[in-house]
Amino acid sequence: MTRRKKHTTDDGGALRVGVLTSGLAITGGLERCVLEDTRELVAAGHVVEVWHRNAHAPRAEEGPTPFHELGVRLVDAPDMRFGLRSALLDTVRFVRLGLRLRRSHLDVLWLNRPEYLPFGRVASLVSGVPLAVHLHHAPNYRRIRPVAGGRTRFLAVSHAMAAAWAAAGAPTDSITIVPNGVDTDAFPAATPDSVRRARRTLGIEEGTPTVLYYGRFTEAKGVLALLRAWHLVLASAEARAAAVAAVTQAHETVPRTTDHTARETSVPVSRKPLLVLAGALYPAEADVVEAAIAALPAGSVLVLPERDDVVPLLHAADLVVAPSIEPEGFGRVVVEAMSAGRPVLAAASGGTGEILSDEWARFTVDPTDTRALARKLVDLLDEAVLDPSLGEQARDWVETRYGRAPHVDALLGALSASARR
Repeated sequence: MTRRKKHTTDDGGALRVGVLTSGLAITGGLERCVLEDTRELVAAGHVVEVWHRNAHAPRAEEGPTPFHELGVRLVDAPDMRFGLRSALLDTVRFVRLGLRLRRSHLDVLWLNRPEYLPFGRVASLVSGVPLAVHLHHAPNYRRIRPVAGGRTRFLAVSHAMAAAWAAAGAPTDSITIVPNGVDTDAFPAATPDSVRRARRTLGIEEGTPTVLYYGRFTEAKGVLALLRAWHLVLASAEARAAAVAAVTQAHETVPRTTDHTARETSVPVSRKPLLVLAGALYPAEADVVEAAIAALPAGSVLVLPERDDVVPLLHAADLVVAPSIEPEGFGRVVVEAMSAGRPVLAAASGGTGEILSDEWARFTVDPTDTRALARKLVDLLDEAVLDPSLGEQARDWVETRYGRAPHVDALLGALSASARR
């Protein structure tokens, strides 16, 4: 178990942090980040209260419990959305919440939904509390300069997100890079025993080359691109199996006494690869995703429901794929998988491309290029199966660069700087 140091502000005092978010249940990486970071802040002795819209979010009944266990005060917030047609009513609503926030005597407002920047800016102005906006994803507005000033600081999860928000109008001197961090204790490295248990539980035959995708089943996340590429992966596997079978058959026709080399170098027919999909299917795209899955040969895809505990899925896989078409702000799937000792093939754009830099750059691809995606899947799956040391290298990469300690240091430094604005 990794020992964590206690984090405080630069002057040794505790911060009073108002967390502004929407849903509380872990339905994605953002919600997980909010909970994990809140846990770290509380453990370090800081006072946290969470202003939320959980009642209007998915799986609302699951959300409050972990925060109650932390002793965090939860406060229902009004609608934080802003529209030009309803600008006056929206502003009045934001002013009212700003007055409520003023009574909480907070040091900093920490907005985890950057799409609600207009709300955060008004609430900060009225309450007199500095605003820290966590840039988890690309800008929702073309121009944000009118609402990007004052006592506002931006925390970007990657350099790609910093550049995107700067282009939209965020002052570059107000942007701090705060990469997300994964708790490597929560995503332990796979062992031979954990792999066998996971595969047995999931019904995956031992020795099956397995690729895992987990997350939302949407076009933007690259699921359709992955399913198209999987046709080519299967075709490649069939061609290779046929070639091996032909060589084996030819060797069997050679008398044993005349060709010892053939017997020594013959290779058994490899198993067909399996694609495991685990996540949530959204109604708007359900028909097209289900049709794409149905078009693949029976037994070539295993579809599992969304789940919070993804460690067994990671341990059952040889390779994880994150082929998001829409650039990821960070790429939490990548660091979770690498922490578990699993190499990842991900989009070369956005935050995933930043994580997979230097020697890991060859594990990136343009997911819109179906043939390139398929080739990478074939090559990297082979490498993952044949080279167990990749897992150790992946975990070392994450522990030194994207663990919880460097993330919390950067986060607290940024929140403290915001509180002093």
